[in-house]
Formats: sequence, C-alpha cells, structure tokens
Amino acid sequence: MNGRRYLVRHARAEAKSASGDAARRLTPEGAADFERHVRSLAADLHVSRVVTSPLDRARETGRILAAAAGAGLVAEASAELSPGASDARQVLALAARLGPGAALVGHNPELGDAVSALAGRRVDFPPGAVAALDVAGNGPRLAWLRAP
Repeated sequence: MNGRRYLVRHARAEAKSASGDAARRLTPEGAADFERHVRSLAADLHVSRVVTSPLDRARETGRILAAAAGAGLVAEASAELSPGASDARQVLALAARLGPGAALVGHNPELGDAVSALAGRRVDFPPGAVAALDVAGNGPRLAWLRAP
C-alpha cells in the first residue's frame, strides 16, 4: 500500500530510576518541546493513526501527536513497538502494514536502526525526532527527518 508513514521517537523522558525503565515518563520540558516541534511540522504531518509502544513515555508522546493531528484521534498501544520486541526490518513492515497516515511512536535502537537503514548510513535519531517514510511498491524511502 502506497503513502506516507511516520516513525517518531518518544520525547525526552526522565532518567532511569529504581522504579524501572517502563515507568519513565516524559519530562515537562520534553513534553513541551515535542508539542512545539509537532506544531512546527503541522503542514508536513498528515497523521490519521497513532500507534505507540505500551511504555508510558511513548504513550504520552503519542497523545501529544494525536492531539496535534486533531479530529479526535486517539493513540493506541502495540506490544510490537516495545523495546526489544522488533528489529528495524519488523518496524518498517509494521509501518507498511498499518497503512497511509500511520505514525509509530517507539524507542531506540529499533527506530533509529530503521531510519538509518533507509538513509543508507548511520543517522542520529534523538528523542522527539520524526521521520517521514514514503512507501511504494519497491519499499519504503526516507522522505525527511526532523528533530526538535
């Protein structure tokens, strides 16, 4: 299926603590920076579905993205985007399967590896970064990458 998809790394989150990695939330600054970043991309984002990792920081990032996309969009969680659940190839296959307008919100190294594979070289994919993929019959192509 043709069309644009998006890979989104969760925004800046709290440092790892004794309560564990899964409980980490976005920092207030990370949430505010990501909201500004997404609003600056409004003309280039055509999101119709937001799918996130089930971890708090990804779900929070997905809610911000969904709110910016408008039309009552609600982020949904998928275990396939959990850290370590999928490799770069599987992430790209999921993006293709979800269809045009899908935004996948997850973690590094999986998302960074997927973007790097499309770029043909190692690229930095920092917290809050958004990559647009054009998916056609010959596979996905990196259209653009923007970081906050």
